Amino acid sequence: MPPKFGGGNKCDICQKTVYQAEQQEAGGRYFHKLCFKCSICKMSLKLDNYAQAEGVLYCKKHYQEKVVACNTQDPAAAM
Repeated sequence: MPPKFGGGNKCDICQKTVYQAEQQEAGGRYFHKLCFKCSICKMSLKLDNYAQAEGVLYCKKHYQEKVVACNTQDPAAAM
């Protein structure tokens, strides 16, 4: 029987295996450290400066602009 490789967690962004040494876990999902970046500006993120909405990663600035502003009751805040 051939050996089994790649049985670890899969990166939520690139879907490749994430090994322990390069793993970043956030919100119950796993990422490569290089894949853990804002979906808008591509800034590298850390656990203390990221936000996530519906599986999409954001920096704090873009989370405020894209998610919070769209979910507010005040239509002027969404502009």
